[in-house]
Amino acid sequence: MAPPATAMAPPLLIDPERQRRRRNLLEGSIRVVLGVPLLLVQLNVLYDSNAWFQVIVTLAGFYALITGLGMLIMGVFGSQVDPATWMSVAWMVVVVVFVLLQLAGFFDNLTADFSNREQPPKFSTHEPLGTDRVGKSVMNQAIQGARVSLIVGMGSVGIGLAVGTILGLVAGYFRGVPEAVFNVLTDSILAFPALILLFTIVAIFGGSVLIVTLALSMLSIPTMGRLARANTLTFAAREFVTAARAMGSTSNRILFREIMPNVALPLASYAIIIVAVVIVAEASLSFLGVGIDPISTPTWGNMISEGRQQTVLKGAPHIVFVPGVLMFLTVLSLNRIGESLRALWDPRETKL
Repeated sequence: MAPPATAMAPPLLIDPERQRRRRNLLEGSIRVVLGVPLLLVQLNVLYDSNAWFQVIVTLAGFYALITGLGMLIMGVFGSQVDPATWMSVAWMVVVVVFVLLQLAGFFDNLTADFSNREQPPKFSTHEPLGTDRVGKSVMNQAIQGARVSLIVGMGSVGIGLAVGTILGLVAGYFRGVPEAVFNVLTDSILAFPALILLFTIVAIFGGSVLIVTLALSMLSIPTMGRLARANTLTFAAREFVTAARAMGSTSNRILFREIMPNVALPLASYAIIIVAVVIVAEASLSFLGVGIDPISTPTWGNMISEGRQQTVLKGAPHIVFVPGVLMFLTVLSLNRIGESLRALWDPRETKL
């Protein structure tokens, strides 16, 4: 009698997503473990070595750290998650937290200490990011610069968004004379050299935070207005607007109840990108010496301008390096967040 046939065990199914997660976790951990020591070595050991060697080590450390964190995020949440966007959000949260801590009384000491000038970054001291040419804390000034940049960027873009949206809605919906006047005004502002316009306003009214914010808002109004007008032209021809008009809805109701909610989302995503542009513009004005007063209000541009001399770059490069890196990461994060929201909200990206 033949022995009974044994049942074949089903082959083990290999989950490719689980394998990718494990690989990302392993490789991400390795990169983070390599990146953090490289940055610590550059700050604490190689600070007085060759400048090019410091730049190479720093870039290698940042590359390993950032890519490693991205892989760790994909390893934890899956490959469908965009790690760059989440890292950008996390960075902006860190910036806002430090700004709030300074407003609460922490990291607010900006007094000069001439006996402690141009000290290099040391995490073992009370000045982990070093001091500047007069002994002020670079970290505290950088946090103050972040606060000023956020105020100027969000304030000017907020004004431009509010005014530009209303003008763009009116011009795109009513067309005719309102649109012609709108086009003439926006073309005139955009045709005037932006740098000369900003120089003139700051030279006449002074370099306070309010004046710089209002001056930069004049440049954001035409941009936001044109985008609002373009989206209004698109939505004004849609069926729901035609139906509302046929039901006897007034122009105000159609504008603010039907069109504006659809226009607001693309404008909001684009406004985040404009905030990044405004931060760079404010830093450029301060770097050129025509922006916010550096004595009363430290900014990233003022800090970079203070350390641009060759002797300072060689002896204390952290004075330029710290605000430059912070501005780079902030602008990059805002652009990434804005692009992600634009892809999510832009009506041209949907399949309506």
